[in-house]
Amino acid sequence: MSSAEPKQAFGTNAATPDDLVPRDLPLDIFAPIEIIPARMNRRSFFRPFACCLLAFSLGSQASGDPSGQLHSQRVFKVGVLVSLTGSGFSLGRSTVAALQIAEEQIEAEAIRQHGGYRFQFFVRDTQQNPSKALEAIQDLDKRGVQIIIGPQTSSEVRMIKPYADAHNILVISQGSTASSLSIAGDNIFRLCPDDTLEAAAIVALMSNDGILHIVPLWRNDAGNNGLHDSVEAQFKVLLGTTVTSGFRYEPSTTDFSRATTEIAAQINDLISQNTNPSTIAVYLAAFDEVVDIFTAAHSLGAPLSTTKWYGSDGVALSAALIGDATAAAFAASVDYPNPIFGLPDSLQSEWQPISDAIEARTGIKPDAFALSTYDGLFVIQRALEDVGDLKNFAAFKAAFVSEADAYQGITGSLALNSAGDRANGDFDFWAVRLENGSYGWVRIGSYANGSLSLF
Repeated sequence: MSSAEPKQAFGTNAATPDDLVPRDLPLDIFAPIEIIPARMNRRSFFRPFACCLLAFSLGSQASGDPSGQLHSQRVFKVGVLVSLTGSGFSLGRSTVAALQIAEEQIEAEAIRQHGGYRFQFFVRDTQQNPSKALEAIQDLDKRGVQIIIGPQTSSEVRMIKPYADAHNILVISQGSTASSLSIAGDNIFRLCPDDTLEAAAIVALMSNDGILHIVPLWRNDAGNNGLHDSVEAQFKVLLGTTVTSGFRYEPSTTDFSRATTEIAAQINDLISQNTNPSTIAVYLAAFDEVVDIFTAAHSLGAPLSTTKWYGSDGVALSAALIGDATAAAFAASVDYPNPIFGLPDSLQSEWQPISDAIEARTGIKPDAFALSTYDGLFVIQRALEDVGDLKNFAAFKAAFVSEADAYQGITGSLALNSAGDRANGDFDFWAVRLENGSYGWVRIGSYANGSLSLF
């Protein structure tokens, strides 16, 4: 585990069936935690469990058992495709914790009512690798899994989409934003808005800051390509000014000297044309490789260190970034606000206890992407209650859409648009700041209903 990864709380004696465990991963990352549930009308109480990271199988159920033990099994398999190691681990680990907490509350309610549905998770570490995601869904299909939560990235979703559509597997991604995947009628559903809404938020902030020229730097994958394209298009429409060619790097890149040198040269070209440096910004669409990018940028110094940077949801709240002193210091020095699908302030009393519980288990402050999976499991539960089982996949799929449209969770309305993506598009802006001698993420503004607010 690198120094960039968050501190972890380790539990003891966590037992996990071998067939659920990806190799070479720890079984006891999450310590037991007790939490008071949010909405009491749908979850009566919560009791602590010694949870392992990768998977757990919960008991069976029966009606009217005075001992509270449930005998007749009603357990549904759910695949979880996330990044637990490498880039993207912040969202991956938070997602697993969110699902565990939701399942524990569902089980507690089932015990209290002597009924209900329960879930067995099959967690796979895809490391944001599309090929690993495809291998995982193929393996899970053989195990009879028809519901998948994740994967996190659009490249992975694009890779598994044909297989999911052909094999009656419902895929519910919490992190994919590429508008190219906004397709009506397929088996892909997304619990977050697509990239066109995020682009509107970041361009509004750039406009407010007086930015007239952007130099883009972005990762070559479906999600970040989509963000780059949407930001470029909306920036040109709104401001009618310059977007340079920028630099697109491959996901396998580890040496960012060429990328940062090229970006610096394009900034200098603008300045040489008598462009006011305060109107120039770098737009970065990336994942946790931001640590290496900022280390390289720090080494180069000006103009990269004197130009304002803007980021994307793939980095917002990244534990890897604030865990590296050099990269975090650079991020704070260039402002670097990152938009991310936001949590409603009006529902803080509902999402804050869940957020705190996830952070206690993982050492990671979860974002709305992770918390949306907590809501998503309850929507799945309700859809299963509507249809009874998964024998009629079309009926279950329709029930999922219907229940999502009606559901108000800790992250707000889960209503979907015609393409099966989350319809609302409110965003928070987070930036790295030095507070009390250490770097952390600070919420600096929001974009809600087309209106920008800065704190």
